[in-house]
Amino acid sequence: MADRVTVIGWDGSPLTDAARGALGAATLVAGAPHHLALPEIPAAAERVRLGSVPLAARRVAAHRGTAVVLADGDPGFFGVVRALRAPEFGLEVEVVPGVSSVAAAFARAGMPWDDAHVVVAHPRTLRRAVNVCRAHTKVAVLTAPGAGPAELGLLLDEVHRTFVVCEELGTE
Repeated sequence: MADRVTVIGWDGSPLTDAARGALGAATLVAGAPHHLALPEIPAAAERVRLGSVPLAARRVAAHRGTAVVLADGDPGFFGVVRALRAPEFGLEVEVVPGVSSVAAAFARAGMPWDDAHVVVAHPRTLRRAVNVCRAHTKVAVLTAPGAGPAELGLLLDEVHRTFVVCEELGTE
C-alpha cells in the first residue's frame, strides 16, 4: 500500500504551499492529462492517467511510495475522495481541497448557495436531475455529455425558472 496518499483539488489557481509540497514529494501522480502537465510534478514521478477511478485507485494502492491524486475543484464534493476511501482499496487519504465548481458557479452568478440542492446529471440519471429541478427552486446541476443544458432545457420546457449556465469555470 502507498506510504502516503494526498488528494489535491485544483481550480486552476496557483497551487497552495501544501499542494506544492505534496507534489514535490510524490513518486506517483494520478490525474487528468491537464493535471499531469503541471510543471510542479517531479520528472521522476510515475504518471497515471485518471480515466477509470477504480483502476487508478488500485494502482495507487499498489504503489510503494508517496502518491498524489489531482482532481478538479473540491475532490470531496462528488469527487474522487469517496472512491479512494472505499473499503476495497483501503486508502487513507489527506485532502488539500480546491474550490468546487458549484461554489465557483454561484460566486460567478453573485448568488448565495446555502439553500441550493446539488445533483449530478448523466444520461442515465437525467430524469432524476430534472425531477430535482422541478421540486426545488434553486438547484446546481453538474452535467455530463448527453445530459447537458440543452437536454435539461428540453425536459424542463414547461417549468418557469431562471437558468444560469456556467462552463469552463477554471478559466477567465
